[in-house]
Amino acid sequence: MATLVIGLSSLMVVRIERRSAGQSADFSEAQGYAHSAIEMGMLMLRNDYDWRTTVSPGVWAARKPIGRGYYSLNAIDPSDNNFGNNASDHVVFIGTGEVNEARYKLSVELEPYGLPGMDFLASAVHTSTHARVDGMVTVDAPISSNGTIGIEIGAVVRGDVEAVGDIFLNGALVGTATEGISPKEVPTEAVIDYYIAQAVAIDISSIPKKSGCHEVARVVISPASNPFGAATHPQGLYLIDCKNEKICIRDSRIQGSLVLLDPGSGSEVGGAIQWAPFDPLLPALLVRGPFGFAWSGPLLEAGLPPVNFNPPGSPSGGAADVDVLDVYPGSMRGLIMISGDLLVETADDVTGVILCLGRELHVKSTLVVHHDPALIAAPPPGFERAYRAMTPIAGSWKQVVD
Repeated sequence: MATLVIGLSSLMVVRIERRSAGQSADFSEAQGYAHSAIEMGMLMLRNDYDWRTTVSPGVWAARKPIGRGYYSLNAIDPSDNNFGNNASDHVVFIGTGEVNEARYKLSVELEPYGLPGMDFLASAVHTSTHARVDGMVTVDAPISSNGTIGIEIGAVVRGDVEAVGDIFLNGALVGTATEGISPKEVPTEAVIDYYIAQAVAIDISSIPKKSGCHEVARVVISPASNPFGAATHPQGLYLIDCKNEKICIRDSRIQGSLVLLDPGSGSEVGGAIQWAPFDPLLPALLVRGPFGFAWSGPLLEAGLPPVNFNPPGSPSGGAADVDVLDVYPGSMRGLIMISGDLLVETADDVTGVILCLGRELHVKSTLVVHHDPALIAAPPPGFERAYRAMTPIAGSWKQVVD
């Protein structure tokens, strides 16, 4: 009898061990299927550059057969449950593997790889077609072109230049010249439409006309100041439809962002200027059409007429006053985009990035640009990279227990 009991007990132990071994194998296999589900999700992101607009958070796969079991995949936007409204949003994948009664859930958080701004924002000056230099240019980041660059006889460029096509070096270059670069991503002219929709409109007829030019002259434009209308914008974003009439912006302080549509021939920023966006996440100037720069020197309040350029409500450097004794360094700050040709007579101190989408950016005299790397790290709306690869965040892989 004792021998029989021992035999039966041994059989039960063997069965339990076999069942335990089978369950362990099922669990390991389910774990592998959960990992495979996440890998399939990452493959979907790599194969669809437009995934943020073509797919939504939710179930991307439900009990799909694999091997001896099934896998499922759930995708989550942990910030606002909307992939399409922010190219910097993270993605959380939850993969589930099932084999018989074994079930395993695995999650990982992915983030966009690399800086969010379009790669042209790494340049001080970028043109879509051709950059021609006849004067003196100083930059601390590359002048780049998706076409060609010509440094003409007598011209001097201090800084690096790079182009998809040829670089015609007839003048002096204090820097490196690199041909055959990959084209840099740039927006289309349609990016301006976003800002048109957001801006407060200024009627071109409200801007005084002198010698054939509508003059924005000796004024303050800011969130608190619209010298050409009653309406103001909280970020100082204003739109002027020039209707192919000439506009001249000179001897003014702008603490905001301007959008100019269809300016007439010869339109420019001239005289003395101090200009910076009120909101650093907005461009300084967007122009649909050709434009010019011919400004230099300090901006004086004690001009004709005398103007207080830092009145209450529009402080400079955090300070406002009521006198007309101040002097402001001439400068432009921020992103500048011209969709047509850009003619630079003089622009003494630009801090930011200049983008020209026209046939030619032509520097006749002097251009000095200090690159602002913040623009590629935090680009204005519409200037984000179209595609950023998603990569797992180190340490975010973990088992999910229901």
